[in-house]
Amino acid sequence: MRFVGYVVVILGLLIVSAPLTAHHGTGVAYEVDKLVTLKGTVTDWLWSNPHCGLLFDVTDDKGNVVHWGAELGNPHQMSGAGFARDSFKPGDKITATGHPSKSGAPRMTLDHVVLSNGKVLSGKGVKGNGERDDSSY
Repeated sequence: MRFVGYVVVILGLLIVSAPLTAHHGTGVAYEVDKLVTLKGTVTDWLWSNPHCGLLFDVTDDKGNVVHWGAELGNPHQMSGAGFARDSFKPGDKITATGHPSKSGAPRMTLDHVVLSNGKVLSGKGVKGNGERDDSSY
């Protein structure tokens, strides 16, 4: 009887925790085998959980402005990669490279960004041990 109780508890925990792995469906929403590079101007920098976000405007060849958004990891992960709450401000010129949305929407998961001073920041962050964390992208 005790064995059955353990099995029921273990199965219950597995069922309850299953949706947690579904949260990071990057491969479903983004072209993980494709990278795009865009030059733009920062409009907003969102330093918040569960993901940081970089919003920027890109002007195409015809002069049309497209509002882009780039998804990053959480603030803790990003601070380990050199990002900070004040890394970007509206008006900053950047070159962003990332995996574009499969839907064609102007969205990406950020691979890296080059600041106007030439500094490169990785959008993938680092693990607690200092190694790159490629698991969420």
